[in-house]
Amino acid sequence: MAGRRPGVEELGELHRAHAERVPYENLEIWLGRPTTVDPAESVKRITRGRGGYCYHLNGAFSALLHALGYQVSRHVGGVQSLSGRAAGADGNHLVLTVSGLPSAEAPDGRWLVDLGMGDGLHGPLPLVEGAHRQGPFTYGLRPSEAEAGGLALRP
Repeated sequence: MAGRRPGVEELGELHRAHAERVPYENLEIWLGRPTTVDPAESVKRITRGRGGYCYHLNGAFSALLHALGYQVSRHVGGVQSLSGRAAGADGNHLVLTVSGLPSAEAPDGRWLVDLGMGDGLHGPLPLVEGAHRQGPFTYGLRPSEAEAGGLALRP
């Protein structure tokens, strides 16, 4: 991308390539072995052939995007199961937004980027309320009922 501004198409290509090649893994959590979630350490982890969970995957991806010139921000989120867990951004998830890339899908130029859900998003989603289709899946973005000013992503 040297010599030109990073775009939405390239962001999608990078997101898909990462989702298809870097595995989601959380074995250390289940074994009680803490790992660092520092983005620089996560980059090293992934380049050594390992995967990781949201803090590793999205942290390393944010470092890549930043190095390529994207305007990327990391945000604390929360993943809720259907087992009754209270909704909210409780810190059990890291999610990214990329800004400055306006398009017909995202007039304000903001995109949701999340590689840390295992079998989740395969590409960036415009940060626009409503239904968004990726392949055979439809995801819904709506205002969060638990976090003022936040958004909730629903499959």
